Amino acid sequence: MKCLQNLLAWQVFVAACRTRSISEAAVLADIDLPKASRLIAGLEKELGKSLFDKTRRPIQPTAEAEKLRAAIEPLVTGFQEILEPKKEAGGEQIIRFAAPIELAQEYFSEQLFRYSGLFPGVAFAVVPETGPDEVRRGEVDVAVLNRRPADPAGLIIRNYNNSTTVPLATPEYLRRAGIPEKPSDLAKHEGLLLKAYNDEAVTGELFCGKASEPLVWRRTFVTHDQLTLKRLLLEHHGITVDLALLHVEDEIREGRVVPILEGWTRAPRYMCLVDRREEELNNAKLRNFVLWMTATAREDMQKRTVDNFTWLRDAYRRFAEARAAGLV
Repeated sequence: MKCLQNLLAWQVFVAACRTRSISEAAVLADIDLPKASRLIAGLEKELGKSLFDKTRRPIQPTAEAEKLRAAIEPLVTGFQEILEPKKEAGGEQIIRFAAPIELAQEYFSEQLFRYSGLFPGVAFAVVPETGPDEVRRGEVDVAVLNRRPADPAGLIIRNYNNSTTVPLATPEYLRRAGIPEKPSDLAKHEGLLLKAYNDEAVTGELFCGKASEPLVWRRTFVTHDQLTLKRLLLEHHGITVDLALLHVEDEIREGRVVPILEGWTRAPRYMCLVDRREEELNNAKLRNFVLWMTATAREDMQKRTVDNFTWLRDAYRRFAEARAAGLV
């Protein structure tokens, strides 16, 4: 059968356009990577044109491929819903979505409303942060985790964002407690730390290039959510190395929070989106949501990260100028 007449080839093509990854498309189609690559190559040969720019990472669909996707995707989705009737009949499907509360409030809620507007046949029930075992047991459909599960059995795991945090404090706290000049000075300070759902430790290290320093504090306060961490920081209770920059961007721009120990960062957190392999392979609506969420969240987070570097550098510069002027 020619690839142009092969539904599987078009399924792989659509999935590769969404995920920007032929390997992820292969997982979704439940085939091996070589077969997925052959199907894409077959489409390109029969169409007489390249569909993806494979010199870029992630791969990018060409302009022609995007036009083709717009025409083909509704047909592929329709066939999938006919061939995969599980949970598709009976109207609206509710997807149970688990995420850390602060991300659900400040980021994912907007994305879920947006998706519901684009695809009226899907609604969401947002539940508190959970772990991979709850996904395996079918208690939630999709979960956002702060780190990859050690045991991937039965799961489809997609990395979509990594974020690096930096030491932060308020000017008032620094005026009272002093400004640390190097990581070892943190032993004289209060540490405001985060212990995520599946974290084993809260101490760790700071990194600057290839150098690293253990985190030692005079005293610590540990919480499980970033919103509490932010409140403690703004109430001048100490220094945090765990607060995501997206939660305090306005405060940093306004000078109410300042970055310190320039060049030193926490190890990146690799967040991932997790769902049950069997469920995704047999449920087109769930699979389409996960693919959309992965692509849009990844693109948005990448933009945020690039922008962070610009305004964060400005914040370090302003803090240095304030110190030189004796204002901190």
